[in-house]
Order: sequence, then structure tokens, then C-alpha cells
Amino acid sequence: MPLRLAELQDRLRASMLGFAVGDALGFPLRGLPPPGLMRLTHIADDFAARPRGRFARGQFSDDTQLMLAMAEAVTREQRIDGRAIASHLSWLWQEGVILQPPTSATDAAQALLAGTPWMGAGAELGVRDPSCLSRALVLGFWSEASPPRLAHDAQVSTVVTHKDPLCTAASAAFARAVQLGLSGETLDANTFCAEVSRAAAPALQELADELYYLPRALAWEPERALPALRRVGVSASEFDLDAGLPPHVTPVLLTALYCVLKAPRDFRAAMTMVLSSGGEVDVTAGIVGAILGAHLGTEGLPARLRRNVLYGDSLVEAADRLFDAKLAKEQVAVSQTVTVRR
Repeated sequence: MPLRLAELQDRLRASMLGFAVGDALGFPLRGLPPPGLMRLTHIADDFAARPRGRFARGQFSDDTQLMLAMAEAVTREQRIDGRAIASHLSWLWQEGVILQPPTSATDAAQALLAGTPWMGAGAELGVRDPSCLSRALVLGFWSEASPPRLAHDAQVSTVVTHKDPLCTAASAAFARAVQLGLSGETLDANTFCAEVSRAAAPALQELADELYYLPRALAWEPERALPALRRVGVSASEFDLDAGLPPHVTPVLLTALYCVLKAPRDFRAAMTMVLSSGGEVDVTAGIVGAILGAHLGTEGLPARLRRNVLYGDSLVEAADRLFDAKLAKEQVAVSQTVTVRR
């Protein structure tokens, strides 16, 4: 049975809030090694008492900023438009408000501001950091579920900053995971992973295969599974087990999905697993929060975290604008269909 509009709107709000909450939980911990983090039993109960640099508690990172910029671009254009996405992303650098972004995103933004077309500004093949992933949350709500369409829209979204097809495949997979949460359907791990695998396949079969077989890792306890997932797709020269999650889309996505599937109805438990992984935990925790938010709705997010994430009202407003834009677009499409039939 299709969700009522009010319930779908709540799930979208929760997905965007959940992303920001996970990002804000991980932001002060980004780059820290796992051993010390694994001893923090209440790591997901509240935002860290020690802020990151000059930033306040509950502050999210550049990943949520990029997600919000993507949402605004799609809301205004009522479609996935590369030129609009590039304009909204580069504005964050132009105004100097972007928070500690990776070099790849900064280089792309500077190229855009210098006049490079949006199709050519992104980092070259082989650059696979996960800063491209946050925008896929918006795709999960806006785009169609068919793998070719989703892969196309994911490429438009990611090529602005990353040209590698792995980034497109991972973004399509994350978007499909959000769609499955928003649908309200209860799916077992095998079906869920088969669906996200199908979404990744048009862009890169190699990642699709890793996603398809991810349920095998669910038989392992986190202490064994998470270190193993950190290695997947990462060359020996890039990998440091003691440093936690590497800045690479494959282990980030696989780790996030493992944590979601291991604790599908327990936001804190899933967050504790991912935050204890160390390394690139902000965007990874954001992905976990987005999928669980879409699946559980607003009431599934811990109230303290909902209240204390910075700019929570603005996140809800951005979700509502995106929701209203899609609803308006669908109403126009229905009206045009009726007119043609007459």
C-alpha cells in the first residue's frame, strides 16, 4: 500500500535530519583511530563535548552542506540539472562558508568558479573520496527507481566533483537505499542488497557485486566484519587498518550499509558501530542516519539528537521545499496527461 503523503513527508524530513545528525556525531571524531573510540560506550547518545576546532556542538560538516545545496538546486529547477547543481555547490566556496572540504571538492569548485563547464570540473579517474555521496540522498527522493535512470541522475550529480564511475555507482546505490527506506516496505537483507546492487550495476559491476554479497558479512560480529569491510576496494598503499575508515567510497558505503542492516531499528546501536570505526566517520554516519531516518521516520531518531543538531529547523524546511516541489511537478504531469486524453 502506498504511503500517505504526510508519512512520506515525515520520512523525508527524518532522512535529511538523520544525515545531518550522523554527520554532526562524526564530525568531531573524523580522522581519529578506532582503538580509543571503541571504548566510548555512549558515543552516539549526544554530540561530542569536545567540539571540532571552532565549531559548536551539533555542527555538521561539508557533507551536509553539499546535500542541502543539492536539495536547493533540485527544488528550484524541479529536475536533476548539472548546471544548477554546480552553481549551488560552488556558491559555498565563493561565499567562504564551506566547512573543511576535501581537496577534490575544492579543486572542482575553483574550476567551476573559473569558468570550467560542470561536466569537466570534477576530479579525474581514480579520485574516489566519499565527499560525492551526500548528494545522493536527494536523488533517493527525487529520481526514479529504475537502475538506468538512477545511474544517469547519479552521474549528473557526481561528475560535477568526481568523474570516476565508482563514485556514480556508489551514489546510485545509496540513493536506492534511501528509496527503499522511503517506500515503507519491509525488506530482508538479501532483497535490500540485491536492490542496491541493481542500482549500482549500470555504472560499475564491480561495486554491484560487492553490494550483492554484503549479507554474508552480517553473519560476522562487528569486531570482525568492520575491519574486513575497510579493506574492500582499497589498494595496499592506501590502506592503514589502524587509521579506521579510509577516505574511499567503497568501504564507506559498505560499512554504512552493514551497520544499517545489523541494527535496522536501533539508531543508536547502528551509530555506535559506525562511529567506533574511526577515520572517515562523518559521511559514513550520515549515510547510516539518512537510510534509518527514511526507514523509521522522525520518531525513530533520538529526540536529544533531533533537538540539538544545529540548524534543525532549516533542515526540515529544506526537506519540505523539496517535497512540495516534487508534489507540484507530479500534479502538473497528471494534469497534462488528463488534458492529452481529453
